Amino acid sequence: MKSDGVNNPQSFYSRKGYYAVNVQAIADKKKRILFRSILSRGAEHDSTAFKNSSLYKWLISNWEELSQKGYFFIGDTAYSLKSFLMTPYDGTMHGTAEDNFNYFHSSSRISIECAFGEINLRWGILWCALKFSLKMNCMIIDACMRLHNFIVDSRNDESFGTSLDREVFDDDCRRFFAINAFVDDDGVRGGEDDVRRDEEGNTVRGGRSSRVEAQSTMLGKRWRDMHRDEITRQRLVRPRSNWYRVNNRTFE
Repeated sequence: MKSDGVNNPQSFYSRKGYYAVNVQAIADKKKRILFRSILSRGAEHDSTAFKNSSLYKWLISNWEELSQKGYFFIGDTAYSLKSFLMTPYDGTMHGTAEDNFNYFHSSSRISIECAFGEINLRWGILWCALKFSLKMNCMIIDACMRLHNFIVDSRNDESFGTSLDREVFDDDCRRFFAINAFVDDDGVRGGEDDVRRDEEGNTVRGGRSSRVEAQSTMLGKRWRDMHRDEITRQRLVRPRSNWYRVNNRTFE
């Protein structure tokens, strides 16, 4: 990645050992990308990158209405548990109710992993480091996702398309091109500071979550426990053995 016009390129150096941008995305069961945000740097944690998106700000402002309708997303342990974002239990042991919940939770969110896999494997330009400007790199990533959606719609013979949700799909991209290399009124975002705002809109750096976030987290915990208990009531459990290993013992 070129450093042209980028303040503090080192903050793009990810934990995986290379320079990158942090792309946040949501996919449906058919692996169609419903939302993506290309606003954060490679060194930024997934949870912080999600909080930088316009979608998170909308969710935290409307979590009560969403909870009344029973709507929520599912995400991995990198994210904070909220009423609108169900995450797995930490530190579970095999055979426990929490471990059974995690198994079915993981099975439900596999579509996003498959979507990223298809995008990476289909477009050869992503097989090596993007050696263009930051703006061009983000445009390439965005184009690959849009073309992926076109293919998903075509193979499913559907007319869904991203155009029906253009305001949601395009929002964070408009925000990116409206700023200069990840710089806004609050300074450089990603890598150094987790910029957040309180309920009055004032900038707050670090510290505890807001009251609204805390309330949403408490409800999220109750909902997760409720789903765990329902899985237990239905006697759904994680498989005790791996089918492939059982039927291919010569590979052990």
